[in-house]
Amino acid sequence: MAAVHPVIAVDGTAASGKSTFSRALAARLGFTYVSTGEMYRGVTWYVQEQGIDPQDAARVEALIAAVPVETTLRDGGLAFSVGGIDALPHVREGRVNDGVSHVAKVSAVRRLLVAQQQSLASQSPLVMEGRDIGTVVFPATPYKFYIDADSEVRAQRRSAQGEPDIIHQRDAIDTQRVDSPLTCAPGALRLDSGRLSVTELLDAAMAHLAARGLKVS
Repeated sequence: MAAVHPVIAVDGTAASGKSTFSRALAARLGFTYVSTGEMYRGVTWYVQEQGIDPQDAARVEALIAAVPVETTLRDGGLAFSVGGIDALPHVREGRVNDGVSHVAKVSAVRRLLVAQQQSLASQSPLVMEGRDIGTVVFPATPYKFYIDADSEVRAQRRSAQGEPDIIHQRDAIDTQRVDSPLTCAPGALRLDSGRLSVTELLDAAMAHLAARGLKVS
């Protein structure tokens, strides 16, 4: 789908700092920040609320086909509901970490959310972060980044946030799934958030965007 507004795609591994980077980049540019991970987390929370095992792909698919899932931009940010319930306040619950990679493997979930993510580009310029933004959601955008850091650094970050996360397991599930595996998109600028500060990441990003023809200030 061709984007109406510019879209900056930010992909990367779990706890790599891509959310911090993406929010800061969106603020610098005056774009709207969208975390697609929060959408997958929101679906995961709803699945768990219904007593469904996130690893039961058939039941997850049946549930998502049966309830409304709505995505839009409101008040300068993402609005996302599942089954008529605002899911975003629940996306950081501990149990969601354990299930989100399994729910995100379900092709029906990915198809639904990718279509809704693409529709957001008609509403605002975006900095969108996730696992497949530059490869699947907006592969035609010339503005792509891939954020990563050493797995131990990422595990320490998640622990400091009070959100235990099995980083190696998340990496394996995300990179090995059949549908839209996590990978660095062609043409994406790779940035190591374990070696660079947020300021250094932003400086590199702004230079890259300018070189790709985006007007930046």
